[in-house]
Amino acid sequence: MTIRRPEDFKHYEVQLPDVKIHYVREGAGPTLLLLHGWPGFWWEWSKVIGPLAEHYDVIVPDLRGFGDSEKPDLNDLSKYSLDKAADDQAALLDALGIEKAYVVGHDFAAIVLHKFIRKYSDRVIKAAIFDPIQPDFGPVYFGLGHVHESWYSQFHQLDMAVEVVGSSREVCKKYFKHFFDHWSYRDELLTEEELEVHVDNCMKPDNIHGGFNYYRANIRPDAALWTDLDHTMSDLPVTMIWGLGDTCVPYAPLIEFVPKYYSNYTMETIEDCGHFLMVEKPEIAIDRIKTAFR
Repeated sequence: MTIRRPEDFKHYEVQLPDVKIHYVREGAGPTLLLLHGWPGFWWEWSKVIGPLAEHYDVIVPDLRGFGDSEKPDLNDLSKYSLDKAADDQAALLDALGIEKAYVVGHDFAAIVLHKFIRKYSDRVIKAAIFDPIQPDFGPVYFGLGHVHESWYSQFHQLDMAVEVVGSSREVCKKYFKHFFDHWSYRDELLTEEELEVHVDNCMKPDNIHGGFNYYRANIRPDAALWTDLDHTMSDLPVTMIWGLGDTCVPYAPLIEFVPKYYSNYTMETIEDCGHFLMVEKPEIAIDRIKTAFR
């Protein structure tokens, strides 16, 4: 299969109040904002951008610290809070003169979107969250029954982690390949060419560090990740889309917590799919997004 490489897309940069953000943009129509997670960057949406651009003005940014977006002071973890990342999306819409958008978030961006929906509900038409994460996630994620899956989040806290993973291209490739494969339903998520694109991104200056800072700032047992506002109920129309084979953000027991935070949601589950729906089953991802945003 021929892939669309990063250079096959149109790239833009915009200076926001405290960070420069890189994004890809394609199509026309109502705005659709696609937000990536770790260990990805904007390109994790590459298989769905073109088809969705037939119906939407698709905007796909790199979160601060990722991809070709700016990496603010790497020693100041406050600059890598997920609240900051949520604020960036509002600032991005402001900079582009966009009042409202459909928004999709995955992985870290599932948390970003949880926050964005509450802080900027007037900017969201409808939302879709892949493998949703709510405030009750912490006890499950850090629990003894999940530590074999969440160990990496604590490895990322170590000063040596960035140096070790970035010590060579081969080490970087093996490290990130583990997560792409382990979190997907099938044994190997990416082709060799696709994997090399991700390694190219990770080996850019400070990209490993920027991604690890999201764990250092937000994913620790003592992190102040969730605000009082994050614990409130939202009545915004939201579609939750969950790969039943996701071992990173498991459907059970996390499904139990969704009704505590959303009163107007639809739940979609995908068989034979893991953490990366937009990569594993792009046709289904496209269909579910279009259906959710009718």
